[in-house]
Amino acid sequence: MSDVQVAVQPMHITPQQPDTVDTIKDVLQRAAETYKPPRFDPQIHLNFAPPTARYSFTELGLGKPRNAPDVCYTEPFQLFSEEGVRVMRREIFRKEFLDKYMRSWSRAPCYIGGHSANSEEASFIKQAWYHPATQAAIDQAFGTGLKPLERHCDIGYVNVQLGEGGKEGVYKYNEIPAKPLPPSQAAASILKSQWDDVAIDAWHKDQVPVVCVVILSDISNMEGGETAIRTGAGNLIKARGANLGGAVLMQGGNLEHAALRASNCSERVSMVTSYRFADPDLDDSRTTLKSADFENEDMNALKYAHLDYKLKRLRDRVNLACKRVARQRAGNAELNRDEIDS
Repeated sequence: MSDVQVAVQPMHITPQQPDTVDTIKDVLQRAAETYKPPRFDPQIHLNFAPPTARYSFTELGLGKPRNAPDVCYTEPFQLFSEEGVRVMRREIFRKEFLDKYMRSWSRAPCYIGGHSANSEEASFIKQAWYHPATQAAIDQAFGTGLKPLERHCDIGYVNVQLGEGGKEGVYKYNEIPAKPLPPSQAAASILKSQWDDVAIDAWHKDQVPVVCVVILSDISNMEGGETAIRTGAGNLIKARGANLGGAVLMQGGNLEHAALRASNCSERVSMVTSYRFADPDLDDSRTTLKSADFENEDMNALKYAHLDYKLKRLRDRVNLACKRVARQRAGNAELNRDEIDS
């Protein structure tokens, strides 16, 4: 049998490009771009543990505000869960959200604000702050009934620490907070920046009666990053939530304070929501526009919102007074001439 020779044609194989390997940041960024927020569920997103103490103005050597509770600030307490914080971060660190609402002004190099005026934005954050369970936690923590301020600059205002990358660096943030580093590692890994000696939010008094400051960063081993409070003697008290989602309540309108930088972490993010006293008869003189960001806010809209709020508050006070008079009349109580003339 003769051998049969078969001609074998050489095969030309086109080399395939290696599959693109997604990083966790890539995955999170794509998830953020197609983000559909969940509904706030207090069973999942709230993790309230009341503060162990409240501190008075008297204790700090400060004058007690007239016609207001003698509560200066609370001991840090847990408010939101880790899952709740992650959903909030997912909302605020989307590129399109930062494009619209990341700003700076004379008091703060970087903040995210103005979104609460848009009913279609930050729906989870609004649900979180307006939920009855959150409100009950806030009231219990402060010890006096409070209500969120209705003005559009007062719900979910976010302070952001800037690093070497400036505002562009904030676009790299995602729902997972950066980890604080050991001091030796931080010195080598965290680059120097022009913001290193600048407070996240400089010394000020708020344009509102009460604020709740919630930390949205990992503070397990953080150095710095506190909210600093100045006492009557000029000393500093530093307060910060004990864990991610921890909070501090303070009468910021009557208290000089500042947000300090963290030295061993590439980020320090906090969220601030403003409150008024639920009782219309309690002091509201600190609800003003004195420290509004005139450079970035729609000031005409803010003025109308502020005027609307003040008129409704006045209406509530008049209604309370009418009810008191009706009760007195029903009991045929003797009216004091001074009460009528004053």
